Amino acid sequence: MLRRRLGVCGLKQEVLRLERVCCREQGVIQLDDFSLSIFAGEIVGLLPVNSHGLTALLNLLQNNSPLNYGYVYYREKQVNTWRDTKKRDNRIGRIQSESSLVEGLTVADNVFVLKPGFKKWLLHPRVFREQLTLFMEGLGVPISADAYVEELTGFERIVVDVIKSVLSGCRLIVLRDISAGISEDELEKIHILLRHYSKEGISFLYIDFHFEALQKICDKVALMSNGRVVKLLQGEFLSPESFYAYSGAFSGKVKHEIYQPEMAKKTGLSLFRANNISSGLINGLSFSVFSGECVVVQSLDHQVFGEIFSILSGKAALRNGDMQIDGRRVNFEMGGEIGVIQEQPTKTMLFSELSYLDNLCFLLDRRLPEVWRNSGLREGVRREYGELLGSDVFDKRINLLSEAQKYDLVYSRIALQNPKVVFCVQPFRGADMELRIHIVELIQMLLDKGMALVILTVNLADSLSLANRLIRIHRDKPVEVFARSEFSTMPFLR
Repeated sequence: MLRRRLGVCGLKQEVLRLERVCCREQGVIQLDDFSLSIFAGEIVGLLPVNSHGLTALLNLLQNNSPLNYGYVYYREKQVNTWRDTKKRDNRIGRIQSESSLVEGLTVADNVFVLKPGFKKWLLHPRVFREQLTLFMEGLGVPISADAYVEELTGFERIVVDVIKSVLSGCRLIVLRDISAGISEDELEKIHILLRHYSKEGISFLYIDFHFEALQKICDKVALMSNGRVVKLLQGEFLSPESFYAYSGAFSGKVKHEIYQPEMAKKTGLSLFRANNISSGLINGLSFSVFSGECVVVQSLDHQVFGEIFSILSGKAALRNGDMQIDGRRVNFEMGGEIGVIQEQPTKTMLFSELSYLDNLCFLLDRRLPEVWRNSGLREGVRREYGELLGSDVFDKRINLLSEAQKYDLVYSRIALQNPKVVFCVQPFRGADMELRIHIVELIQMLLDKGMALVILTVNLADSLSLANRLIRIHRDKPVEVFARSEFSTMPFLR
C-alpha cells in the first residue's frame, strides 16, 4: 500500500516512490539501492555529486526500463518491478536546458497539437490561440501563442515546456539543469511558476548541480552519488553547512573562492583589448585582459555570444572599434593567436572518426604547418603529453573515453595550440560537481601558461571562482563592470 502523509490540507498523495531500485547496463551498476519518495505538490531537489546513474534514472522514470531489483510506484500504481517490467511509458514531464519543443511550429501548436493523446483530425488554430492566451494571461506570462519556437528565449522555452507538461496531464515534472542557460532573474521567475503549480498539487523533481539553486525552492534535497541517494536534507538540515559536509572538495575549490580577496594586480600593457566594439547587439563594448588573467563576460542573451563568435571567425565585421593583441590589431584570418573552447566541448569539438593523437594535434598546424607531414613531430607530442594525460588514452577510441578524459583532450589541444587569448563559452554547463572541479583545474592550467582567458556565460555559477573581473552586458542599460573585491557584495550573489 502506498504511503500518505498528513499535510496542512489533510492527506497528501505519494506521487512517486522508488523503493530499493537496482539496475545494470552492460554489466555496470547504474542505480544501487536507490530510494526516493515525492508527494503531491512537493518540489524535491536532486543534487548529483557525480553523473553516474543519472541518465539511467531519467530513463527509468519515463520509460520503465528493466530493473534488477526494486519497485517503482507512480500515482498510486506499481508501474515497474524487478519481477515484471510493464512495457509502457509514464506520463512524466521532462524539461532540460536543451528544449524539446519543435522549431518551425508555434507555441500553440507545440502545446496542443503535439501533446500526448491529441487525436483530432480537424485543427482549430484560433481556438488553440484563444485558450492558450487566456492561460498565459492567468499566469502573468507575456508569451504570444503565435510565436514560433525559434523566436523564443531560453527562459521562454522552459516556461512553455512547463505549461505543455501541465496541460498534458503530467502530475510529476522532472527539471534538469535548467539554470545553466538563464539568468538569476529569469530563474526566480521560473521558481514562481513552479510554486504556483505545486499549490495545485503538481510535483517536481528538480535536478541541479548547484545546491544554492535547489535550496531556494525545494522542500527537500537528495544528494546522489554513484547511483545512490546518500543523504536526504530537509527542514533545519536543508542548509549550506549540511551540504558542505558532503561536498567539501567542491565547496573549497569553487564556491568559497568567490569570496577570496583581490588577486595579484597585473602590470604592463594588456595582452588583449576590445576597444569600443559594436556589431549587432553589441554596442560600445570595451575590456582588456592581461596575460594569466581571467575576465568573465555575462550576457543574458545567447545571440550576443553568437555575434562574438562571428567576429572571432571573421564572418562578421565590426561597425565600430577593434580588437588588439599586444597593441596590434587582431588578424582573424590567421587565427593562431585566439583559441575558442565551445559550449559542451566534448560534444562539439571532438571528432570520433579521428584518433586521439590526431584530435590532440588538430590545431597545432597553426603553429607548425608540417605537423601532418612529420610523423616524428607527432610522436614527440605523444611522448610529451603522454606524461600528462597517460599513455593509455592514445590507444582508445574517442567515444570510449571518460568525460574527464575528453575534457583533458580538449584543453590539452588548446594548450598545444598555445594561443595568447582563449574565449571559453559556459565551461561548466552540464558538468557534475566532480567534473566542475576538474574543469577549474584545466582552466587554471591555461592561466598558468600565461594565456588570457575570457569566459562567456549566461549563468555566473562557478565562473566567478576564477575571475579577476566581471562584465555584464545588457540590452537596455550600460555595461556593468565589477572588480573581484566586489563579488561578495553583489546583490545577485547574496
